[in-house]
Formats: sequence, C-alpha cells, structure tokens
Amino acid sequence: MKIIILKSNLKVGLDAVGRSIGTAANLPVLNTVLIRAENNQIKLSATNLELALTKTVFGKIIEEGGLAVPYAVLSNMVNNISTERVNLEAKGGNLLVKTDNYEASIQGIDRKEFPIIPPVEDRSERIEIEGSVLRDALIKTVIAAEVSDLRPEISGVLFSIEPSELKIVATDSFRLAEATVSGKQIKNTFKKGIQITIPLKAAQELSRVIEEKERIAFSSNETQALFESENLELVTRVIEGRFPDYQAIVPKDTETEVTVDREDLINGLKLAGSFSGKNSEVSFKIKDKKILEISASDSSIGKNKYVIPVKVNGLDTEIAFNWQYLLDGIKNEPSKDVVLGINGEEKPTLIRSSERTPYFYILMPIKP
Repeated sequence: MKIIILKSNLKVGLDAVGRSIGTAANLPVLNTVLIRAENNQIKLSATNLELALTKTVFGKIIEEGGLAVPYAVLSNMVNNISTERVNLEAKGGNLLVKTDNYEASIQGIDRKEFPIIPPVEDRSERIEIEGSVLRDALIKTVIAAEVSDLRPEISGVLFSIEPSELKIVATDSFRLAEATVSGKQIKNTFKKGIQITIPLKAAQELSRVIEEKERIAFSSNETQALFESENLELVTRVIEGRFPDYQAIVPKDTETEVTVDREDLINGLKLAGSFSGKNSEVSFKIKDKKILEISASDSSIGKNKYVIPVKVNGLDTEIAFNWQYLLDGIKNEPSKDVVLGINGEEKPTLIRSSERTPYFYILMPIKP
C-alpha cells in the first residue's frame, strides 16, 4: 500500500472510527485501525467486535494494499504534524509516515488478522433516510437509554419500521423518548413491519458520524444491522429479546396541562438544580392556575425558588422530578413553548412541544 492523503482527510477518517476502537488487552488488533487502499477508495476501519465502523476518505492511491496500525499512535501523530500532505506506505509490516518535515515508522499488524464483523448480505429490504433527519431523531431519543444487565432488551434504541412511518424509541424504565419519521421522509422496501433494537453505543456513534446531507440506508438480519452511505458503513449486532410494549404507558389524558416558555423552564431547572444536592430533585408547584414555582433545597447547600408565569388547564398540583432528566427531554426540541401533561405523583408525565411535533418524552416523577 502506498497513498498520498491530506492531513485533514486522514483526521476526519480517524475521528469517525476512533470511538469504536476495542480495548481488549489480550487481543491487541482491536486497538488498531485498518487502512485499506483498494478499488480507488481509501477506507479506515475499527471494531470492538460488537460494532464495526468504516469511513471512506479521499486521497491518491499509488499502490493498493492494507495494514492495521495502533490507532492511538497514528491519531496522536496526525493531530500534531504541521504539514497538510501526508505520505503513507506499508513496507515490511510497518507503516511509513512521511511529511515535508517529519517521518516515522509504525509497527503494524497484517490486515488478515483484523477481525471483520460479517456484513448484512441481503439488502433488498431496507429503508433510506436523510442523514439530518435520522441524526435529529437519534439525538432526541438516545438520552433516554441506559445499558441494563438486568433488562438487556432496553439497553439500546428501537427502530420500529412500518410502511407509513419509522419510530425511534428508547427507555431506561424511568423515562422514555419517541421520535417519529413520517413515510414521506423515508424510502421503505420492507415487506412487513419490523422491530430491531440496536445497542446504545451503536446508536450514539451513528448520531455522531452521520453527515447531514448524506442519505443513510438501513438493512438488517436476525443478528446484524447495517447503516451505510456513500462514505460510511456501520455494522452492529442487534439486541436479542423483545422491546417492551411501551405504548401502554403513554398517557392518553392528563389531569393538569401546563404550557411554559421553554427557555424560562430551562433557566428555572438549572437555577433550582444547583440546590438539589445528590438526588437531583426539584419540586414543581402549580399555583392559582397561572404560576409555576420551581424550588429545591439541600441541608448542606441551602434553598431557592424560581417563579414562572404559565398557562394551566386543569388542577393545581405539586410534583417532583429529577431536574437533569427533565432538562434532557426539553433541551433538544427547539420550540418556544413546552407542554407538561401531569397525572399526579405516581403516573408518568408527558412532555411535548406546544407545536405538536412528532416527538414526545415521558418522565416518571420522584415519589414523596
């Protein structure tokens, strides 16, 4: 292998695959990035055996070939060299790196030793979606997911595919987020509805590496899921077990509906939250059907109170939340107002935009 590549392009590729690098001490090849020059393409790949990410970057190929090299060494080198043009050559099991004023030799590993997760072979059934739409839906939902050893079926993000829409859902049993993408925004060739849950790590990485203007294709089989675009390929295992029937807990009606300015609510949560102590508990008190009082106290810190004018439909009430969880549910939805559908201290609160966007967030209150 012998290629000439711009530092900026090499850095883009390394940054894209870097967080899928494995850490197994007994399998050092997982700490490497595989560089391949073939079919007029330069590809960088990394894997932790559950997730594999490949990024295609631009450069000039002089000789085809490939070599796996320690990711940390190459990444640190690229971040610190000063010139833009970089020459890479695989020679005698090493990667020779040369610039105008720098050269190095990195000990490599034969590309044949690099583990490749088997890709999804049958891609006849798939959905295609704009990168910006998928990334937005993922960012709004991954916040509600958490890895659970006791309930592995919720340790990821659900892709529920129907002919008319795509729903992306995540929950940690205390909160839940759902984003819906309409059928007009996707191209769907799945013959019937399907539900696939991908691991949280894969969903987080996907939201990070997607480019807004690229089109992402998703296909899967019983064990693997594949997300691919012109310059990106992400292969991940799928989570076994059925995602819970979450629709049963989505509130259909609300006792108290509170409409509040989103920025005011964010400010109030952050102010009260600084007095909430380790349990992150803040109290909400609806007064006179027009005032929301947000307060928090801690014996080692003190107490505070923030008052916001609101519109209330229903009963005055008092309720407590984990303020950080509540903030997660409202900060990524750029609407002017937020609607809180409250159903007492023991039932979930429904949080949505006043503009009826295809996204909602459910949060369990903190019981007194």
